Amino acid sequence: MALRVFEGFAGYGGGSFAFKKLMHEHPDYNFEVIGYSEIDKSASELFDLNHHQLNGQPIHNYGDITILNPNELPDFDLFTGGFPCQPFSTAGMQQGENDQYGRGTLFHHIMRICAVKQPRYIFLENVKGFLNKKFEPTRKLMEQMLRDAGYVADPNDPNESPLRFAVLNSKDYGIPQNRERVWMFARLGGLPKDFSMKPQPQPNNLRLGDFLDPDGFVPAQMYLSDKQIEHLREKHNIDTFEVDRPLCFDVYNKKIKFDGYSITLTMPEHNSVRVIESHPGRQVVRKMSITEQFRLMGLEGLQGVNRNIDIVFGNQSYTQLSKRAGNGWDVNVVKIVLNHIITQLLAMGDNVFGGD
Repeated sequence: MALRVFEGFAGYGGGSFAFKKLMHEHPDYNFEVIGYSEIDKSASELFDLNHHQLNGQPIHNYGDITILNPNELPDFDLFTGGFPCQPFSTAGMQQGENDQYGRGTLFHHIMRICAVKQPRYIFLENVKGFLNKKFEPTRKLMEQMLRDAGYVADPNDPNESPLRFAVLNSKDYGIPQNRERVWMFARLGGLPKDFSMKPQPQPNNLRLGDFLDPDGFVPAQMYLSDKQIEHLREKHNIDTFEVDRPLCFDVYNKKIKFDGYSITLTMPEHNSVRVIESHPGRQVVRKMSITEQFRLMGLEGLQGVNRNIDIVFGNQSYTQLSKRAGNGWDVNVVKIVLNHIITQLLAMGDNVFGGD
């Protein structure tokens, strides 16, 4: 029997991609996404292009979560969602629940839906800034909502936290991107105090150069002209962009990342990532290609180089796809943390894949 999943704020389906990878690695795991919620047209098009029901039919998009009637949803066992991070991000205004666009209270709708549907598990994500002290009232409110909905062993114990948190960085789990996100998990009936959200780090020696497209596959329009490179160098007081291995240039902080990692991929309007290629005697700087961005999110999409393809992009623009990558889930981290969670649940005696 499959663990039935509803993906809220689905984006390109970071959860769905992770479920596929987990089922490939663990044949005894079985997931079925029974529906999702996404209001961005480009995101839902990318989701529909890459994900289908087990019978091959499309997965239904239930649309705007703020008007979604939980009684119209099929039953599900796991709610996943990366609720909007902009109100809590250091790259934004950090208005939290007072966000002028209403994004800071969207987690209320997660709680509203889960209070009715009572899924056995809830798996959420946000930026590291969500744990800042100024957002403690928001976190306390979330915990109280979960407590009221039954996600604790003792609803009368104010000291029992229904949520487990962990800040995980992609670079600690095999992807050379400095991407910190907070992951949260709740279980109907509560979790033991020693329940861990932090898998053992899985370091390797891979760096940005190992995640770049092969020679000849980077679109020509990604490259900066000599004049543009010179302007960039003078503007940010860089002595030279001539390097002995591929590196990342952080435009926002005006520095070359000599550690070999990429800075955090972000939305296109905040994108400050540039790739510095290694060519003796030459300075070569460019934008990051779409396939490189998604490779840093744990997915392979480069056709024609005899690789196992995880994602297809359709006809979406560079800006649209960059927005998806910058605002999405690192599928590799999701796979690792979900496996870590499931391993503990099975050890507790939960019949994770056996229904209620």
